[in-house]
Amino acid sequence: MSGERPLGDESSLMSPSEEEKYEELWERVEGVRHKLTRILNPAKLTPYLRQCKVIDEQDEDEVLNSSQYPLRISRAGRLLDILRGRGERGLQAFMESLEFYHPEQFTQLTGRQPTQRCSIILDEEGPEGLTQFLLLEVRKLREQLHCSRVCERRLSQRCRVAEDERGRAERKAQELCQDRIQLERLRQDWESASRELGLLKERHLEQAVKYSRALEEQRKTTARERELLTEVEQLRKRLQEVEKRVHDGSAPSLTLHTCSGVYDGGPAGPKEMPPLPVRNRELNSGNQALLDILKQDRQEAAEQRQELSSTIAQLQGELESSESQREKLASQCEQLQLRLRTLQLDWETEQSRSVSYFNQIMELERERDQAMRSRDSLQLEFTDCLLDKNRLRKRIAELQSSLEQLQRETERNRERREQSNTCMHCSTSRAQFCEQSEDSCCSNSEENLLTPECNAEKDINRLSTFPFPPCMNSINRRANIEFDLTSWGSDENELHAEDSDSCLLSSWSSLPSQLFPPDLINVTPTLPIKPSSSSLRLSLALSSSSKSVSLADGITIIGGNRTGVFVQTVREGSPAQICGLREGSELLELDQVLFGEGRVRLSQCTAEVAHFSLQWWTEPNALKHTHNPDGYSRLLAELSSPSFTGADSFYVRVNLDLSHHGDPPCLRVCCDDVLHVTDTRYNGKYQWRCVRMDKHMGAPLQAGAVPNYNRAQQLLLVRLRTMALEQNQCRRKFCKKTSERVRLIKAVAANYREIGSSSPVLYTLSNRHDEQLIPFSLVQMVGIFSKRPVVFSPSILSRRIIERLLQPAESGLDFNTCHPEPVESQDKSVFLLDSTDQPLGIKLQSIQEVINQDKHCLLQLGLNHVENLLKHNIYPIIIYIKPKDKKGRKFRKLLSGHREEDLMEACQMEELQLETLPMMFSTVEPNAWSSTDELLAIIRSSILSQQSAMVWLEQERLQ
Repeated sequence: MSGERPLGDESSLMSPSEEEKYEELWERVEGVRHKLTRILNPAKLTPYLRQCKVIDEQDEDEVLNSSQYPLRISRAGRLLDILRGRGERGLQAFMESLEFYHPEQFTQLTGRQPTQRCSIILDEEGPEGLTQFLLLEVRKLREQLHCSRVCERRLSQRCRVAEDERGRAERKAQELCQDRIQLERLRQDWESASRELGLLKERHLEQAVKYSRALEEQRKTTARERELLTEVEQLRKRLQEVEKRVHDGSAPSLTLHTCSGVYDGGPAGPKEMPPLPVRNRELNSGNQALLDILKQDRQEAAEQRQELSSTIAQLQGELESSESQREKLASQCEQLQLRLRTLQLDWETEQSRSVSYFNQIMELERERDQAMRSRDSLQLEFTDCLLDKNRLRKRIAELQSSLEQLQRETERNRERREQSNTCMHCSTSRAQFCEQSEDSCCSNSEENLLTPECNAEKDINRLSTFPFPPCMNSINRRANIEFDLTSWGSDENELHAEDSDSCLLSSWSSLPSQLFPPDLINVTPTLPIKPSSSSLRLSLALSSSSKSVSLADGITIIGGNRTGVFVQTVREGSPAQICGLREGSELLELDQVLFGEGRVRLSQCTAEVAHFSLQWWTEPNALKHTHNPDGYSRLLAELSSPSFTGADSFYVRVNLDLSHHGDPPCLRVCCDDVLHVTDTRYNGKYQWRCVRMDKHMGAPLQAGAVPNYNRAQQLLLVRLRTMALEQNQCRRKFCKKTSERVRLIKAVAANYREIGSSSPVLYTLSNRHDEQLIPFSLVQMVGIFSKRPVVFSPSILSRRIIERLLQPAESGLDFNTCHPEPVESQDKSVFLLDSTDQPLGIKLQSIQEVINQDKHCLLQLGLNHVENLLKHNIYPIIIYIKPKDKKGRKFRKLLSGHREEDLMEACQMEELQLETLPMMFSTVEPNAWSSTDELLAIIRSSILSQQSAMVWLEQERLQ
């Protein structure tokens, strides 16, 4: 190595006492080697040791990158061995590195307090080398601090996202708990219903047994009844036979019995027979009793039969009701089982998802804690470095001052010796001149250090011999610029603290439109107008985690709001083909898009909105379509035509200046230009192809591409932030302001629209802020054939201007006015004026009468009445006269009882009103006139030119 002596020569030059001293010091180092190897960081010491030229690149690579030393302790031990092999210089460099980085260990080894002289670097490289080394160390620490801040910012953003995911998972878990509770209730209801069903089955079985027993008893009773009836019939027949026998043969039977008795009664003795009537009476009484018994048994059997019939009918009804209830309970049981399985699957899915979310959150928290610990350690090290640097800077300044003093003394002594007495005056003057120049240089350097707007703070010369820290103003400005610009970006696209122009140019390609969740904006059916911030939305943030795969992945669409949206190709076997889509199908309506219940009429949407809406088509019955071969063939014929520019058609008014810089390059347009958008998916991307229109004649001028609504709104927000920074810089530096214009127009409130209305959807809008500033305003081209009234701004000058315009005799042919008259304030057809005594106004009927006379009605109305005129289909010409100076001295002849201060206040107020008007206005520039007569002539020519021009109206702002 250069600047290093051999070890043998070095030891030969050392005295024995010094050699013993260094050996003793090395023995002390070896005594605490185990402690030093645990404390020392070789990556931190090697830059200083290389600067001292005691190790080279090979030694540094061996210590830091060798596979033989995987641990930091082993690398530190190897570094100590290398330094011991370097002899005295190695020990001296090692002690100075300990003095610089580890002063406590230096004090323990040597017993001296650290002075941090860095003598070896001063000997080898001089003050410049030490300064360069210190600045490089500070630069490394700044880079590490910046990286730690970026890492911390990214981790905090990821942590916020994880917190949101965890919140959603907790809410989902609460919903699952509620579903589980409801499931338990349903299960209990199902168990109670099953128990009731079992009881009903048992009752049904008992009733069936009773019914079978009753049937058996009925059968027995019927058989008994038949037997009794047969016996009754037999007894009745016997009774009839007996009665017949009695009536027919009463006498002969009596004689026969008498004779037989006489003949046979000899040996038996006299025996008396009962008389015949008595026997008949006995027989009749027996038969009657038997008949009564049979009749009573028959009645009892009939009653029992009737009771059994009623019991059977009741049991049949109960059986039917129990069967129907059993079927109902069985169907409910199947539904509950199906829902139970579904809820179990959902619960398992959400449980696994919540576990994964929890693991991710825990991992992010560990990374965040580690990053915060590393940031704290880096901040402490950076603070120590700053303190050390300040001490070194003071020491260097003292050494430089002493060195300069010694140099001056040496120069003076040399000049005294060499020059003669005749040249003393010259030497003295030269010395004074040198001192003055040195003092002026020092004073200039100090002024440069103390100047807050110095550009050298951003580009510090690393090779300078005068080290200085950045002042507090530069540090604060860098922090503010980094905070402001990074707050508008993202993780992937971070805007650094550069100049305002470079930030603006880089923002064209650094902020992709996918960063913001787009919305579907609904507009009126007659005229496409700009959207509102609270209108119909389709949030990606809420839908990305819950929506399933879109059914439109297998199709490609063509068309737009002018021709209708058609299906061009359908992938074979895709879900879209299963839903009935085919080539030539016209898409009509998509349900369940906006808030889950809204609908989008695809037949009135642009290609961009239709393509975006179909990404959220997940239900087959949500899309309404029809096969329209005629319309599809017409669209294909237009596509094959070389003059075809796009299937969309609407006009927009640009609210900001768009440069042609960017990726890809776009059409250069200015604020208040009118564009005819013909294709919202130009080249298959979310980019608009449009034609810049002539605002006066309505003819196309230049075709090109512009960013879509989302991208243009991001550019608008970046432009506003850049303009604010440029304005602050202009105030401090008194520089000229930029000439770029921005028209600050907020979105129309959502209460002017209805969800699911039949109005066409034209473009998407990002939901970045509560109060939306829109880059484009939808306009409608209106042709006016009657003479238009004229409104002047500032309105304070309108009275005198009208009087001067009506003074020439020939002016009565083209101009007229409506004088204010007393009116009632409740009349809606009256435009009230600002008056203190009594209410004065101009009637709508008077204005229409002047228009019917084919004359321009010169009105003394303010800009606040323009919208009311437009609502009555009266399209005024607005002439805005810019003041020539800040005090309005050129308007003294036109002021009627007003002060110049009132005029300037009115100008400032009406400038803001002009920006928000739903129609364009004509401006009279201050350098176009020098006298009142020239101003009146310019106003006349402006009125005539505006009369022949087209009117571009923002129709939605009038609703």
